Amino acid sequence: MSQQPGAQDATPHTAYILSLIGSILMIISSIVALVLAGFASALPRYYALHRLGYYSMMPLFIYMPVILVIVGIIGLVVGALATYFSLRLGKLNDVNAVHSTGIVLLILSIIGLFTGASGFFIGFILLLIGSILAISWKP
Repeated sequence: MSQQPGAQDATPHTAYILSLIGSILMIISSIVALVLAGFASALPRYYALHRLGYYSMMPLFIYMPVILVIVGIIGLVVGALATYFSLRLGKLNDVNAVHSTGIVLLILSIIGLFTGASGFFIGFILLLIGSILAISWKP
């Protein structure tokens, strides 16, 4: 179906696409963090650093898998919520519902930035732009 030249969109398509891509990137970066946690836990912890006589980063290196698992799980939760609200945004046509969903997506993008689940930072930017477009959307 083609639109007439003066017709308006019934749903915020640009905000939907940008926020969906951003939330998918957040989930991918969280999965990468979980995979890196698996690799970090499989590495021998003390052998290489003991041979070099270097001990100053030992506590950080020991707890790195735990930190990556926490970041990965928080990122998966935030990314899943952002994906849900992004998919919901594509089906809404009520102005107030679109604005409130945009506010929720804005909050989730900021939480994702501060928890390390920013989707390689481009996911944060896309989700931020999509949420701002949803907040400022008018039919």
